[in-house]
Amino acid sequence: MSWNDIINNNLIGSGNVSKAAILGFDGAVWAKSDNFNISVEEAVAAGKAFTALDALLGTGLRLEGQKFLVLNADEDRVIGKQGGSGFFIYKTTKAVIIAIYEKGLQPEMCSKTTGALADYFKGIGY
Repeated sequence: MSWNDIINNNLIGSGNVSKAAILGFDGAVWAKSDNFNISVEEAVAAGKAFTALDALLGTGLRLEGQKFLVLNADEDRVIGKQGGSGFFIYKTTKAVIIAIYEKGLQPEMCSKTTGALADYFKGIGY
């Protein structure tokens, strides 16, 4: 199974995630959903998000040119929101998984789906 298959089947295919990406800590895009227009700068910021958690709480994070307020940030997960949309970024051993939910999707289910994939990655050393 490819990285794109994981995005499309496990995240987007769940019906709980609108857009998703798997990035290296350096911001390199391993895979993303076709509808996720993340810029290089945004990918680098997301990949490095866990190195400056306190700063994120004050500055927020941009994804697809939209600034999200960061509500919570710890060593495993960053949570952001903007209007009826939001994101979860989960850290694994070697990557970060970004999942965006948009209006009509439940944030809790987006988090649960993405967190389960992050746990699976950690279990296999990724």
